[in-house]
Amino acid sequence: MVSAHDSLSPLSCRIRDCTNALRRAEEKVKELQAHVSSSDQIHQTLSDEHDALQLAFSSVEKKLQETEKENDRLRSSLMVVKARDADRLNEENESFRRTREKKLEEELRRASEEKDPPLLRSRASSGEGRGRGRRESASSSSSSDARVPDELPGPSICPASVLCSFDAHDNEVSALCFNHEGNYMATGGADKVVKVWSWNSPQEKMEPKCTLYGSNASIMSVQFDQLSKLVLAASNDYATRIWTFHDQRPKHTLTGHSNKVMAARFLEDNQKVVTGSHDRTLKIWDLHHKTCSKTLFAGSSCNDVVAGRGMGNTIISAHFDKRIRFWDVRSATANEIALQGKVTSLDHFPDRHLLLCCSRDDTLRLIDLRQNSITATFSANGFHVSVDWTRACFSPDGQYVAAGSSDGSLFVWETFSGKVKNKKEHSKEIVTCSWHPKGQLFASADRNKKVMLWKR
Repeated sequence: MVSAHDSLSPLSCRIRDCTNALRRAEEKVKELQAHVSSSDQIHQTLSDEHDALQLAFSSVEKKLQETEKENDRLRSSLMVVKARDADRLNEENESFRRTREKKLEEELRRASEEKDPPLLRSRASSGEGRGRGRRESASSSSSSDARVPDELPGPSICPASVLCSFDAHDNEVSALCFNHEGNYMATGGADKVVKVWSWNSPQEKMEPKCTLYGSNASIMSVQFDQLSKLVLAASNDYATRIWTFHDQRPKHTLTGHSNKVMAARFLEDNQKVVTGSHDRTLKIWDLHHKTCSKTLFAGSSCNDVVAGRGMGNTIISAHFDKRIRFWDVRSATANEIALQGKVTSLDHFPDRHLLLCCSRDDTLRLIDLRQNSITATFSANGFHVSVDWTRACFSPDGQYVAAGSSDGSLFVWETFSGKVKNKKEHSKEIVTCSWHPKGQLFASADRNKKVMLWKR
């Protein structure tokens, strides 16, 4: 028979177990209550911080609104001042133009009454020839080659027929320019060299003068300095080179870009050079110290730059992101204008403060630099920009603008009427073109080695 003690023993064990479980549960409840209390404190702290940040945000937002209103007011005032300055500059330029035309007419009238070649004598007596006269004295002692006299520039021709054509390089020609006197022309191509040509007036053709070696990739731009002592070239091997013209020796090799260098230009004093690259930067080089003095970060691949005469501390660059940027060299800041296509080239006409830009939407645009506004757009049926480095140009007198098309046609527009003429002589895409400094010849180059000189 089971005793009472034996029957109570399992019950006592169960009570003990339940008591232990209850104790553990109470401890767990206390831990959770402590955690809840801590969470409440954290929540209160975060809530207080949120309220403080909300107040700070409201204050900053109010200041922003006030600043925007003040910015709008200042912008309106600035536009009024700019408009007033633009009107004043327009009046000054118009007065200067009338005075210049009157003076030129008087000189031409006097020259026509004399027996000697009129343009040469009027050039020697004209006050407008100060810059060109300096270039005459600098270049006359350096060469006895055939040269074009430093005459008063007459009206520029509208290219109508081909005077001569020749194979300038072993591969496509990507760059072309005349020196400031007009007696030499430089070309650059995919064969990695720069060639300089001299003009033979009696035979009306270009003759090879010299070849400049040193580049390891295609030449993308060429330029002479003001005195025709140096030749500057940008290359796809990430470098820019300068040769001395009289002995054809390399003088500087400017390295520092991390991608193709598409354009290089002398600045106004010829002691500095600006380069634009596909590495999305522009660099300013000090030739005296042979170093990069400043890097401008554009944020987009650069296809062309303009700088130099009449631009002071301003550099203008053309970019892959469809923008033209206007840089103040002193502050390294930029304003910009957005276009409808990738910008392939720029050309500056300083006498009228005009900028010509060519873009991949198959248009040329004219920009008034005094107001930073587009004043004219040029396009035509059949005109198609072929490559990202297609170059358009002004005529020396500003009466025409020209660019080549992808089918080998040359298109020329009258600047102020917009009338267009086109002529097809090239068999491949025209990449670059340029007027002779005196406006009496025109040169164009294509991707099939060919350079053509045009006459009226």
